Amino acid sequence: MTKSQQPAVFYVHAALFDCDGTLVNSTGAISEFWKDFGKNRPHVKPEEIIRTSHGCRTFDVIKKWSPEDAIPDQVTEWEGNIPDTFGHHAKAIPGSVELVKSFDKYSREQTENGQQRWAIVTSGTLPLATKWLKLLTIEKPDCFITAEKVTKGKPHPQGYQSARETLGYGAAHKKVVVFEDAPAGIEAGLGAGAFVVGICSTYDPEKVRKAGASIVVKDLTSFHIDSYNKETDEFKVVVDDYYYADDVFLQEVA
Repeated sequence: MTKSQQPAVFYVHAALFDCDGTLVNSTGAISEFWKDFGKNRPHVKPEEIIRTSHGCRTFDVIKKWSPEDAIPDQVTEWEGNIPDTFGHHAKAIPGSVELVKSFDKYSREQTENGQQRWAIVTSGTLPLATKWLKLLTIEKPDCFITAEKVTKGKPHPQGYQSARETLGYGAAHKKVVVFEDAPAGIEAGLGAGAFVVGICSTYDPEKVRKAGASIVVKDLTSFHIDSYNKETDEFKVVVDDYYYADDVFLQEVA
C-alpha cells in the first residue's frame, strides 16, 4: 500500500459485518480453545482445524471431527465460555469499532426512518458474539445473525441473505457490502449478491483476493463514511489505504 494511490470509493445502502476476524481478532483465543478441546481427544487435530476452519460454525467443525460431541447446547456453552477463558488473547481489529459506530450514527441521525443500515452476520453463537461485542463496546445491532439463526453456515449465503432481507435490501439491485476475513465468509457474501471487502487479519492479501474480495485491506483504519444521500438512500464510503481495489472503485484524487 502506498500513500500516493487513488482512494477507493463505493456507494451502498447497507453494510454487513462478520465478527471474528473482522471486528475482533479472536484467532488467538479460538486457537487456544481448539488446543484445549483436542487435549483428551486424540482423533481431533487442533492445528488442522485452526488452519482450515476459520469462518465456519463451531458446531459444524465439531460435528466433522468429533461427532459424539456435537450436542448443540453443549457446543453453545463451550463457545460462550471462550471470551471468559481465552479472551485475553483477543483484541479489536483496528478501525472496526469506529466504522461500525459511524454506520450506526449515520443511520440514526441522517436517514429518513432512523433504522439501522448495518448488521452482524457471524458463524459464532449468540453467547460468544454477544461477549465479543461487549469487549468491543459495540451495542448489539437490531439485525444480529448468529449460528443459531441459520440452518446452513458459511460458505452458504443464508446468513447474509437473511440480513439483507431483514434490513429491507434483499432485492438484487440494492447495493450491499460485506466485510469479511475468511474465504468461507467471502464466498457467503458473494453468494448473497453483495460485494466484499476482505480484511487480512487471518489470511494474506493474495488469498483474500483470490477468494473473491473486491477491495482488500490490512484493517479498517482507512475507511470513513464521506456522506449519506437521502434521495438515493446510499452511503458514500472512502478507503484511503488498501492492498487491492477493483478499478470500478477507483477515483482520481481531486
